[in-house]
Amino acid sequence: MSVPSSTSITVTLDIEDHLGRYGADGRYVDNTRRMLDFLAERGVRGTFFVVGRVAEAVPELVRKIADAGHELACHSYRHTPLECESPATFRAETALAKTLLEQAGGVPIAGYRAPYFSLTSRTTWVLEELLALGFRYSASVLPAANPQYGYPDAPHSPFRWSNGLIEFPVPLAKLGPMLVPFLGGLYLRYLPERLIHRWARARQGEVLWTYLHPYDFDPNEPFARMLHTAAWANVLQWFKRGGTWDKLAGLLALGVGKPLGGWAGDKAWGRNLKEWNGIPLHR
Repeated sequence: MSVPSSTSITVTLDIEDHLGRYGADGRYVDNTRRMLDFLAERGVRGTFFVVGRVAEAVPELVRKIADAGHELACHSYRHTPLECESPATFRAETALAKTLLEQAGGVPIAGYRAPYFSLTSRTTWVLEELLALGFRYSASVLPAANPQYGYPDAPHSPFRWSNGLIEFPVPLAKLGPMLVPFLGGLYLRYLPERLIHRWARARQGEVLWTYLHPYDFDPNEPFARMLHTAAWANVLQWFKRGGTWDKLAGLLALGVGKPLGGWAGDKAWGRNLKEWNGIPLHR
């Protein structure tokens, strides 16, 4: 089975406007360009999960991501949690988002990430829709209890859904009684770097990946209410942004992993994935 030979971190980024404005002059545009420069300086290729409305507003940004050698993937059309979608709306808007990204980037789209990791036991209907739309993998499950969306019964390692779709669950670490998605968002920003590195090194040989957003790198943004976010989480999201560049650089110094689509397309690795049909596991 092909696995990482040591600790390696795949960079995945969610390109969205967290305020839902999607103007071509939005802060997310400049922040994404800075992220591209940061990765280019280090020779790192990652997976960019891009919202369809970004491709509508600034198709040249999507093309820049693809031209830099990064994998383009889909992060929905308008960044709405799955439980707020109907199958018909999801099908139409996700098809539109995929088409917009493929046209802007000039590359096929194989990967999908649900907004807020909202693929849960209540929204597994989306799996057949994704397969019908031509997606090969998803990175949409947070396999733990969470204040927003979690799927505690799901496997912690990459697996194959019963319809053949590959799933990359959010990497977790144990902190006391809790399981935390330590490689992304406010968890990466707030947790001590030494602890994060210890957890990452302990997961040697696993497919580990970050999840970060343009706003995670933007300490100067004026405060505003984020969409679909609880008040307490909204406040937390506005602090501890200044050190994100250094946190990400430190993680990449441990080792760099290939884009998620590279793993999904690795036949030797994929043959050994366990299948899961959504029935709760007993650990």
